Formats: sequence, structure tokens, C-alpha cells
Amino acid sequence: MMGRLARCLACGAKLKIEEQPGSLATPACPMCGLTLVGPASLSDLAPVAVPRATLEACWASLAKERRLPLQGGATELREARLLLVPFWKRDDPTGGGGSGAGLVVSGADLLPIGLPPLTARRQNVRGLGVRTGTRTGDAMGRLPGGASLDAIAVDATLGPDALTPQEAIEAGRAGSGAPAWRLVYYPVWAMCYVLFNKEHHHVVDAVTGRPVGPARRVRWSIVSALWAAAMLALFLSGLPWLGWLAALPAWAVSVAVMKGASRWQRG
Repeated sequence: MMGRLARCLACGAKLKIEEQPGSLATPACPMCGLTLVGPASLSDLAPVAVPRATLEACWASLAKERRLPLQGGATELREARLLLVPFWKRDDPTGGGGSGAGLVVSGADLLPIGLPPLTARRQNVRGLGVRTGTRTGDAMGRLPGGASLDAIAVDATLGPDALTPQEAIEAGRAGSGAPAWRLVYYPVWAMCYVLFNKEHHHVVDAVTGRPVGPARRVRWSIVSALWAAAMLALFLSGLPWLGWLAALPAWAVSVAVMKGASRWQRG
């Protein structure tokens, strides 16, 4: 067991942590009380939202949403890992509500396992509650005394605003008065399952228990209804001027509406 001094990236307090090789240290900050996590790539400790949804509840939620056939061995959960995923939050020290306040961007690229990234332009991924789950200390929760997380902390490999992760941390320490980026970790269950001999990867929010992004099932009845309504409306509006030729632009626009509706439902 090795001990070292580290700094809480939430409040700046210093604490001594005991590390064991092969295990993830998740101490509580003595000042702010938040649960902290320190991947090997960081010398300091970042706050982490405490998972509340169990693996069983998350798998049941995913199976229900995807309507997976669980009887007869048609679907097999092959692997499930609890990941602590890095995100960058931009705080506004003046308390204002400008365009830069409250931004959350991804600190790692996990799209290959089914987690769409948060960017400055895309602040909402359906099913992912990181914005509300890290808004306050109470929202992030706290581990009971002596408890630990059997999880994998993902290294922060992406920094905000073209900064490296270490540069963003140092800028937050400087306290220049500009909105600062703060590193936080958010838990998700990364699941790999086999359906009729085909492998699938999906992510479930480990706080809310909701499937994230691409895991959501498209309701084709809604997509078809929007497609038919758009095509009919455009055809009838163009019929007096174009005659039956109005069917061509109506069809093209309705296809674009159908594609947009399916993307919207997938998040």
C-alpha cells in the first residue's frame, strides 16, 4: 500500500490517499465531502457522481427498451463494466448565465462502445444525465463510509477548448476570473450482449438506469406518420401549380423528414 498527497479538484483541499496496486482509490474529500477518483494519468483527484442503478436494473431497462427476447437463450449478456467517464464542466465564477455557463463536454472518446460525445454544439445525448447529475454536490451523491467502487476510471484524453487535460486543470487552478473548466467523472454501464449470434454494444446511465443514445429504439410508427404527413401536405400545396409533378419534391422532402425523425429518436 502506498500513500501520497493529492488535491481535490472540486474544492482545492489537500488529502492523503492510500493506494493499492490494481485497485481504484475512491476517497471522500474531508472538506467538501464529495467522492473522488484519481486515474493513474492524474496527480489530483476529480469528483465522481455515485452510481445508484444496479447492473441488474440497468440490464432490465435496456432489455425492455430494446424488446430483447430473453427467453430460450436468444439474448446473452456477455460482459458488463462499470465505467467512470471523464467530462469537463465550465463554471461561471460570476454566477452569470451567459452562453459559456453550464457547458459539459466529453473528456474521452467512447463512441466505439456506444457513448455519443458531448460537445459545445451538442449538449444533449438522450438518456445521459451527466448535466443534471453533476450540477451540485448533493446531485452527485456520496459513498457510505468505507465503501468502494468496483469500476474502471477512464483516462481523460481530450481537453476542452483545444487544451490538454493537464492544461485545463492548471488553468482552473490559476483562477483568472474567466469561466473555468472542471473535471468530473460520471458512471455508466458498458454492456456487450449477443442477440441471435450477433454482438451488440450499448451504454446505460448508472445513475438513472436509462439506456443512452443509440440504445434507444426507433418508433417507426411515429416516423412513418411524420413522413406521410409531410408528403401529403407538400403534395397538396404544390398540386394547383405543378399538378402531379408536385409529388417529386414532396417525396424528396418527406424522405429528409423521415431521416431527421429517426435520428431524433435515436438521440
